[in-house]
Amino acid sequence: MRPRHVLYSIVSVLLPALAGADILERIIARVNGDIVTLSEFEARQLGAVQAARIGPGEVERFLRENNTRILNEAVDELLLVQRASELGLDVPDSYLDQVINDIKKENGITSDEALVAQLHREGMSLGDLRRNVKRSIMRRQALARDLEPRVTISPADARRFYEENRDEYESPAAVHLSEILVEGEGASERAQSLAARARQGEDFAALAREHSAAATAPGGGDLGRIRRGELAEQLDRVAFGLEGGAVSEPLPAAAGAYRILKLNEKFAAATTPFETVRPAIEEQLRQERWRQEYDRYIQGLRDAAAGGIQMLVREVPLQVALPDAATLGLGTSDGSPAASPGAAPDAPRPGPIAPDEPEFSTSPQERPEQVRPGDGARKPVEEEQTPPLGP
Repeated sequence: MRPRHVLYSIVSVLLPALAGADILERIIARVNGDIVTLSEFEARQLGAVQAARIGPGEVERFLRENNTRILNEAVDELLLVQRASELGLDVPDSYLDQVINDIKKENGITSDEALVAQLHREGMSLGDLRRNVKRSIMRRQALARDLEPRVTISPADARRFYEENRDEYESPAAVHLSEILVEGEGASERAQSLAARARQGEDFAALAREHSAAATAPGGGDLGRIRRGELAEQLDRVAFGLEGGAVSEPLPAAAGAYRILKLNEKFAAATTPFETVRPAIEEQLRQERWRQEYDRYIQGLRDAAAGGIQMLVREVPLQVALPDAATLGLGTSDGSPAASPGAAPDAPRPGPIAPDEPEFSTSPQERPEQVRPGDGARKPVEEEQTPPLGP
């Protein structure tokens, strides 16, 4: 992965905002006084598209299916940052300096000037990066303080799961077999001859490739590993009765054909011990419990802030401007250069979406707020009258 690509991935996840002078910015959500702007939302869309490796032709479909999730994640992350502040959690400037230096080292960036230049190409300032790194760390701090204590998995939890799902950790007896299928006139005699030749030491796989009528012939008759009970009763009994690489007698098959089996290897039934799988079980249970507890935790934050969450959107973009391949080391799925970031403001946007479309939409705000992206400050131009998100 090229360094610039790595850096872009980092800053995409950390919610890039446009840098520069004051601009008229559309507000698409408010969360207890904090805001999600349209440009921030578009950056999130771009990050989601790139993380999912969506080709240019599939972007609109992907965004239709994921726009609501992307906006909800933006709201949830603001709630987490606000919760961290309530808990008195903060990130010292010295620690931010260390994180920024680590980003530079990981991406082969040797100076602050080079970092600023790279961020500028991606529509960010160093201040934006520091602010967003801080927000990311504060989110993790809030989760560590409030959520992680709820996600402990005890040895008893893991043992209970093991016993309730014991069949997943049991390996039944199995055999690795090869076959030769003989069909047509004189099948019985030819099968007897082939079985005898195999027992006398001729290569079974070579005999299968030359004489077998089965679909497995090109692979030397290899049937792979077969567990007890997966074969027809007679074949199962014969196969599991073979020992030490033995070759069976010809066995009657359909339409006058005969099948010869060779045992390549036999596997005894076994149960994987609990202690062997315990770490994997605990991790699986931890991830499942984390998802459950996270959903409950976030819903609690939403319920507590219900009066402070406003969705001010009814239509959002269904396309994103993919980064310039020359700048970020990326290209489109068909190998052609991606669109330049500078093309975003002039890119055509879709018209209104039918009410039954499975996504939220946003209509233009006649009185947008003026936002200073560099420090998050804003001053109202006029109070917005846009209706909240609805069906």
